[in-house]
Amino acid sequence: MGEKPNIKCQKCGYEWRTRSKLKMVTCPSCNQKIPNVALRRRRLIKAIVQQRRGIIGLEAAIVLIAFVIIAAAFSFMVVNQGLYATERGKVVIQEGLKQASTPLTIDGTTFVRTTLDGKTVNVVIVPVKAFGVKFVAFGRNQTVITLRVGEKAWANAYCGVLYDSTDTSKTYDPSLRYENGTQAVKFDDFVGFSYDDTAGVYVNGTYGSDLITGAVLAIANSNGDEALDTGEKGYLIVTLADEDAAPARTAINIEIRLDKSATLSIEITIPESMPPNTYVPII
Repeated sequence: MGEKPNIKCQKCGYEWRTRSKLKMVTCPSCNQKIPNVALRRRRLIKAIVQQRRGIIGLEAAIVLIAFVIIAAAFSFMVVNQGLYATERGKVVIQEGLKQASTPLTIDGTTFVRTTLDGKTVNVVIVPVKAFGVKFVAFGRNQTVITLRVGEKAWANAYCGVLYDSTDTSKTYDPSLRYENGTQAVKFDDFVGFSYDDTAGVYVNGTYGSDLITGAVLAIANSNGDEALDTGEKGYLIVTLADEDAAPARTAINIEIRLDKSATLSIEITIPESMPPNTYVPII
């Protein structure tokens, strides 16, 4: 079966099929030169096909760009969420570590003071310091001290940071007091304290004054605030009133609950035999 004619002679009307790329072709019947309309038609079809391919390529490019933009937006969102989740995870871990540990540690020997007859103890002194942090807030709003002496217990015996009895605007600093310019202050000079109604704080007293059941913090090398800084030395002073004094073999439990941190527990047992009217180290 022959191919379909694609050109016709304008003189004799003869039709035939040509694939010539010349602009003028010769009619096989009359040898008349006529324009090669088949070439024009092929070029037109080719141009249409190329144009269609260009349109399809442009559409594909637009779709590809849209996918790239969407992928970039999703990638940014995923990366942003990942960074946010990482940061939140870091904060949660830090808070968990902070709450699982305590920034306060015992720094030295715990002392108890015996009464005149040596049968009971009415003062406990625990040296403490900040550990792993710049400071530990010891205000009355940030700290709770639970106290148990034998069968008696107090949910919160903390009275706050000890203030100077001569200036209730300044915290008491035992490291700045001297006797005769050479002898450092003794524990008896600040283990008693009383409440100042005017200032609303507990101020320094001496051991000879009437003791109340409570706990205060005296800060050596203090900068005057209610925080125990890294370079400062703290003395947790627990005093017991006459009716609460601890006899021999009594267990004393002190729990210091700081803001957003673990509890520091201190357990001591009063010795069976003690010299009267003196300080006894508890090992």
